[in-house]
Amino acid sequence: MLTDDLLELQRLDTTTDQLGHRRRELPERAAATEAAASRRANRSRRAAIGVRDEELELAIGALERDGQALVTQRTRLEAQLKTVIAPREAEALMHEMATIAERRDALDDQELTFLDEQSELAGEAARLDDALPGLESAASATAAALAVAEATIDAELADIATSRAAQAAALDPSVLSRYEQLRSHLGGVAVAKLDGTRCSGCHIDLSRSDLDDVKRVPPGEYTDCPQCGRILVP
Repeated sequence: MLTDDLLELQRLDTTTDQLGHRRRELPERAAATEAAASRRANRSRRAAIGVRDEELELAIGALERDGQALVTQRTRLEAQLKTVIAPREAEALMHEMATIAERRDALDDQELTFLDEQSELAGEAARLDDALPGLESAASATAAALAVAEATIDAELADIATSRAAQAAALDPSVLSRYEQLRSHLGGVAVAKLDGTRCSGCHIDLSRSDLDDVKRVPPGEYTDCPQCGRILVP
């Protein structure tokens, strides 16, 4: 009967939609996403530490070269000071040496800061490296669990698709076309049953006259819900 065929087609499509939703919202998917994100964050932070450590190495090397240049400059000034007789010239040299000492202290302080940062980064890198095997294992396990859950649902969807194709083939093309149009515009539900005085699609009670019209529909035939436009099966 036409109405039975339409109801069965709607049931199959509704089940397909529900399975699709369940597939998208699988708890295994959330677990796999979280595990993959944790692994990705670990790797990203570890790479950033590597980049920063290289920057610090270069900066420390530059500071040491600058410090050595200052030492060389101070040694030259000390030697020059030993040959100076004029007080004013000696004072100028001593002032310059004091300035060099201040600059050297500042370089040493900066180097210590960089070395402290390197030490902290090394500790963090070690912790990240220790954690990575567990994160890798969790990511692999959750991905495998997701694949199993998806495969189970996909098998159900394949069976339903086969039944759906046979069910659709049994309908008149014009009826099927109208069904598909309604389904696309009405949230996936094109066919509704009359539940007492209410359309099960829009859940609105029919007026007395509309209800009488629906009840006069011959067995096996259908009409439209005057409220939502769905195919309404008495």
